Amino acid sequence: MTDEEFHVELMQMVAARGAATADFSVAAFTELVAEALVDSGSIQEFVPLPFKSPNGSIRIEGYGFADEGLTLDLLVAEFDGGEEVQTLTRTAMEPCFRRVEKFLLQAPRPAFRDTIDVSHPAWGFARQLADQLPGVSRVRFHLLTDEVLSSAVKEIPSEQDDGRELTYRVWDLRAIQRLMASAEPEEIEIDLVEMFGESLPCLAANAGGEGSDSYLTVIPGAWLAAIYDRWSGRLLEQNVRTFLQAKGKVNKGIRKTILDEPDLFFAFNNGISATASEAGFVEQDGALRLTKLRHLQIVNGGQTTASIFNVMKKDKGVNLDRIRVQMKLSVIKPELVDQMVPRISQYANSQNKVSDADFFSNHPFHVRIEGISRRLWAPAPEGVLTQTHWFYERARGQYANACAWLTPAKRREFDLQNPRGQVMTKTDLARVVMTFRGQPHTVCHGSQKNFMQFAEFVADSWKDEGIDFGDAWFRTSVAETIIFRSLEKAVQKADWYSQGYRAQIVTYSIALMQYHLGRIGQVLDFERIWQRQSPSPELVRALLDIGERVNRRIVEAAAAYGIANVTEWCKRERCWEDLKSKIDTSVCGELDIDLVSTNIASSGLRNARKEQKVTNEIEAQADVVRRGAAYWQLLLKWSESGTLMTPSELDVLRVASRMPKMIPTGHQSIRLLQVVTKAIDEGWSA
Repeated sequence: MTDEEFHVELMQMVAARGAATADFSVAAFTELVAEALVDSGSIQEFVPLPFKSPNGSIRIEGYGFADEGLTLDLLVAEFDGGEEVQTLTRTAMEPCFRRVEKFLLQAPRPAFRDTIDVSHPAWGFARQLADQLPGVSRVRFHLLTDEVLSSAVKEIPSEQDDGRELTYRVWDLRAIQRLMASAEPEEIEIDLVEMFGESLPCLAANAGGEGSDSYLTVIPGAWLAAIYDRWSGRLLEQNVRTFLQAKGKVNKGIRKTILDEPDLFFAFNNGISATASEAGFVEQDGALRLTKLRHLQIVNGGQTTASIFNVMKKDKGVNLDRIRVQMKLSVIKPELVDQMVPRISQYANSQNKVSDADFFSNHPFHVRIEGISRRLWAPAPEGVLTQTHWFYERARGQYANACAWLTPAKRREFDLQNPRGQVMTKTDLARVVMTFRGQPHTVCHGSQKNFMQFAEFVADSWKDEGIDFGDAWFRTSVAETIIFRSLEKAVQKADWYSQGYRAQIVTYSIALMQYHLGRIGQVLDFERIWQRQSPSPELVRALLDIGERVNRRIVEAAAAYGIANVTEWCKRERCWEDLKSKIDTSVCGELDIDLVSTNIASSGLRNARKEQKVTNEIEAQADVVRRGAAYWQLLLKWSESGTLMTPSELDVLRVASRMPKMIPTGHQSIRLLQVVTKAIDEGWSA
């Protein structure tokens, strides 16, 4: 795709985001790119913070902390928004960085905070920086732009300021295209000789396996810290990254060993498991030495890596020259990376206390919801003739890829049937579902941590082949999304809204309404909203009324509890308890047309579960038949040679092996697919 073609695509995405939320183009553009940066691991979190000083000399679009608060990410945008692709020159680039640098310089100063309204998020963040900035060892400035960076700008050197490292990164049109297409802004290419002056001795463990070769090596701790310093969370395979961000703290035991007993580190630590798509080797004095790595991913040992990096930044690298880390390296064929790396990650972590939710990106839930979203037609809203889909993206870039090679006529048809405003990402769905489940404080923690909690919910609820997650669940989730997005848009336009805390207002207002309705035995009529593809004006007005009170109370309560940053206050369960006790939601009683009793809703849920159970059995039976009798005969022979399978499992295998004389029932078919999973886990392959 050319720069011009992607620019048109990006402007359409920005326009769709802006229309859905009533955001200005700059805010919609920033949020769109920042979400992709979080997904890729380039930054750990993104908190929107649009602020511009009256004279324009200070500007910031958002921020985030990483690495246990050691790293601060500050984002600023240079958004042209025109039809033609523009070039960003060094002359135009440098003032953008100066504006956000000035915010960092001024924020800790009381005189600067006095110029900001205390209710604006920038005041709370500036106050937070006054306390936390001394503990920050690295600040990363990110410039987001829809322009193409001039080829004359080769690099932007880092700087040192009062012992703090300052780094600069431009995410231009081309970098954003790479990010959107593959969640990778650039290849991770590590030249060990160039970085550290020497190669690494290693031992070939096996070769020519299932698309991978394996090696054992020992990497110096200082090398590992330097590599992580350069590529940060992008080194951590997505499941591991999400796990660490959602649950992990830097391991105090690892850090203590480095500081107090460095010579015992190798004996105490299990090391790391890693994958790469390519590796370079040389032979030296009859020994194999590792020289280069491409697309390195740490699939086990993320805490070890983060802890070593933490010592480098927080403790000035003390004892790292004495630390050695054992590494198991699997070099995966490039065409198998997407298939193999998540599996290696899952198996590498199978002995740790990692729940199913930690590997949720591989969960069948995604495949189920994706399939429903492509199949199920949403009713056409009043005045519209065309039915549409709500397009669920279980992987970033699916929507763009689906229409990338269509003819102009087919593209117009695709756009009509799959409007951009009806695309739902995994994190979109997680944010909506957790809001309606009464977890607004979790939503306020940001997309990654909230997604992890959503994953816990789905993993715990995925019983009986996920019979709770069928067409009815999808329709309800879309209805919830419609309400959520409608309220976002309404809050943005409200005369009482002061361009701050919209995300917090929306999630808490909806959760408060849900809480109140649950206490009086009623729920929103999601089926009605699905059929109309819009909430009633009365429902939006009621939510706005609650939202205005939420807006006032979160600011008041944060001050009352001594929390300077309202955004941080909203992450606490105490905030949720405070709002439940302080906000009057009696306005919900005026929504008769939008409500149904919980008894009626429960009856509908029971019917939906029965329908999904039948669907699961039909799909399983079709899968079993498609595999054919020969497949089941091979598995039966393997199973009979050992003691792994139970007598009942062997019985269903014998039924399948006799097809077409005998056809397994739906229930038996589900059991057969479970047997396949069990066998594969134990090493069987067809």
